[in-house]
Amino acid sequence: MGTNKQLNRSFKHTSTIFDQLFQQYSSIGFKKAHILKAWQQCGDNQQTFHEELIKISQQENALILNEDDLYNSMMQLKMQLEQIEQQDLKIAIQLSLDQNAQSKPINSENRTNKSIPVGLKNLGNTCYMNAMLQSLFNVLPFRKFILELDLKDNQSLAYNFLLQLQLLFLMLQESNQSYITPYNLFEALQKFKPSAMFIRGVQNDFNELQNSFLDAIEQALKEENFEEEKKQFCEIFYGEAKEILSYKENDKEIIKFNDTTFGSISIEAADKDLEKGFINTRILIIDEYETDNKEKTKAKIDQNIVQAPFLISFYINRVYYDPKQKQVCKNNTQFNFNSSLNINQFKTINQGQKNLELQKLDEEEQRILDQLKSFGDTKDEIEENFNRVIKLFKRNEGQIDNLVTIDGFCICDENTANPNIIPSDQMLFQLQSYKEKMMKTVQLLTDQLERIQEQKKKLLKSDQNMYLLTSVLMHDGSANSGHYYCYVLDKKDLTTWWKCNDSTVTKVDFAQVYKDASGSNRVNSNVSGLIYEQEQWLKIDKIQINQKLLSFIQEDKEKQLIAQDEQKVLNRKAIILQQIQQQKNKLLKYKDQLDREFERFSNFDQYLNSVNQNVYQYYLILTTVQQDIVLIKDQLNKPQEVNNYIKYFITQTNLITTNYDNELKKLKDEYLMINSLLQQLPLKNITNQNYSEKIRYYYTILKSISDIKSCSTLVNHLKKIYEVLLLKGCFYVDLSLQANNISTCIEISQSILISINQNQYVDKLIFQQVLANLKLSSEQVKLITKNTEISDHIIKLQNKGELFINLKQLEFKSLESEILQLQRLRNDSLKLWIYQYEKIKTEQKLLDQNDRLNAEVLLYF
Repeated sequence: MGTNKQLNRSFKHTSTIFDQLFQQYSSIGFKKAHILKAWQQCGDNQQTFHEELIKISQQENALILNEDDLYNSMMQLKMQLEQIEQQDLKIAIQLSLDQNAQSKPINSENRTNKSIPVGLKNLGNTCYMNAMLQSLFNVLPFRKFILELDLKDNQSLAYNFLLQLQLLFLMLQESNQSYITPYNLFEALQKFKPSAMFIRGVQNDFNELQNSFLDAIEQALKEENFEEEKKQFCEIFYGEAKEILSYKENDKEIIKFNDTTFGSISIEAADKDLEKGFINTRILIIDEYETDNKEKTKAKIDQNIVQAPFLISFYINRVYYDPKQKQVCKNNTQFNFNSSLNINQFKTINQGQKNLELQKLDEEEQRILDQLKSFGDTKDEIEENFNRVIKLFKRNEGQIDNLVTIDGFCICDENTANPNIIPSDQMLFQLQSYKEKMMKTVQLLTDQLERIQEQKKKLLKSDQNMYLLTSVLMHDGSANSGHYYCYVLDKKDLTTWWKCNDSTVTKVDFAQVYKDASGSNRVNSNVSGLIYEQEQWLKIDKIQINQKLLSFIQEDKEKQLIAQDEQKVLNRKAIILQQIQQQKNKLLKYKDQLDREFERFSNFDQYLNSVNQNVYQYYLILTTVQQDIVLIKDQLNKPQEVNNYIKYFITQTNLITTNYDNELKKLKDEYLMINSLLQQLPLKNITNQNYSEKIRYYYTILKSISDIKSCSTLVNHLKKIYEVLLLKGCFYVDLSLQANNISTCIEISQSILISINQNQYVDKLIFQQVLANLKLSSEQVKLITKNTEISDHIIKLQNKGELFINLKQLEFKSLESEILQLQRLRNDSLKLWIYQYEKIKTEQKLLDQNDRLNAEVLLYF
């Protein structure tokens, strides 16, 4: 057979696995009969099939294979199985998390029921640590021991390790969260005991970790001078044993004794049973023991328990080295264990000192069992057998036509004339009576048996030898990788079990625990460790938590409330993003350019959007977030922290990456100033009586706005209105002149002259038009007053001072009403002069004075 043949790469663990194995192995030279025999002998176990097939082939010499051929074929299959196993492992971990779909995981934010265990977050391949911590926390004497330690504040690594363990246990007991993170304890252990074989992100063995973890606690207690507490700790986890070494030397029996201390007990999975494995760990045969005289002899070491700890931890060793495959493998054989354990058989007990009461109870129990056995199987079966015979004698269920002999008695119908034969009705009465007496006797014996067993149980309890299963450690995977989780017994009712799979906690019953631990659900998922506790220690008095820890609980509750608020705030993200988009999509209401400018300075969003996109985006997000979160303020646990929650939301969502507070403040002040100026803009009730004052206001406001870069468009539109107002001012001069109000006429003309003399906001053509209009008005004054000096006041600048007034700083308001007033001003009050303005600008020449006067004369009346 060549070694270059390849196995089918599509091999999978399915219901047709035998067909696939059959094809693969037959294709590389194995006989079909041998393949079938190997499959039957391995019990349909894929893991041992290959070894069985090789063994059969070699024994019967049916296949000539050299050692290299065997090894290569085995390696090909092994590689393929490992690939499948790794794929299945990923599925297994997820299935383990999602298992028990019928049992809803406990994952509520408010853990009001303190009997529900708290989960532990996986820090990255730290499932073995979480399984260990959950199982140890479930040991109530140990939990009480840790939580009641009176730690003295210091900076030592030992103190910090014990403190973090204490705080973690406190959170596991009191937290309202569904799961917590053990990161602080992890870091504290790494710093205190770096050699703990405990590296985050790397697969480790929970038994090695537990031994190192307990050693670390013992060492920390010693360093912190907890001598008495250290003794209590050791009583929980460590027991005393006596080693009995026996051998023969010079035909003389030599026996030596040695006292030892033991912790966890390692049992080989190949033993398949806890008690059997426990016994095997106690006996060691040494074929070549070297005596004190340097002679080699066969020796035996018996190890018996002298004093058992409160807790007995068993480690089921499933890893072994396969020399054929030259690598470590995992033994997935089914391992049996009971929910209780009596360690009397493992203790050193002198037969002469053995409890006589227990001996008597054992003898009495066996006597009753023998008696019950003589009556049959169970009470129900006895009663059923009687009823089957009695049925023969009930006339309404059939007649007896022929003679019937039962146990030497001849029975017939009542009508027979033979007096020596027992009538059926009499026999029926006797059977009923016999049945009642027997059932009464059976019941009495059963009651006696229960009382004896109860007495034995109490006696064993008093001897502290009865232990109850409280934790089952599970491993799902191969020898080199996998996933750990655990089951823990609920100490409140002693019937409920909890599956602690990292942060997920699920309620199960013991039947499910045993089924999972036996590997019935998955071949590679099975029990890896067992913890038994003395029954008398399953429940303890109330744990006294000191004030320091109580304050930590309160702090933690505060943190939880804040965390819940922060989550509520973060949940608003989608809504806030939608609101931001809606704000961006808002359009300006007015179409006219000047109206739009007034609207822009009524809406800060629109203003910012037109001035600085980055600042606008910053402001839009900030205000939307603030407004939205303030709206849900009453729904928060701590509404007074709303400003901090706003900052938290912005930080966590990264919606804002650059701070524009300074730029925003600057633009906000600028915006408010412009809004204040526009509120004071004279847009209504302009008459020849107040024109001079109004035009000064307009000029001052225009000048102030012109200095602002963001107002360039607004200034252009306001300049036009300003020039139109100057044109209308010429009309007010003529109107005052016709009313013979020379002083008003001069005042208005001087205001106009000062304005155009600045020549800052007045176009050249408009400037010339105004001068031409005032010159014509001056000539009219000469005709009316016959006074040249008065007319000169109209066309000559008497006061060269700048038009200027002090403006008020007004509170912000919408300019909606100003827009409406502006529309009325242009459509009604300035309509004629807007026409004049546009005609001058369009034709680029001055108006004909006669045409102008004729158009304006209609407005005199």
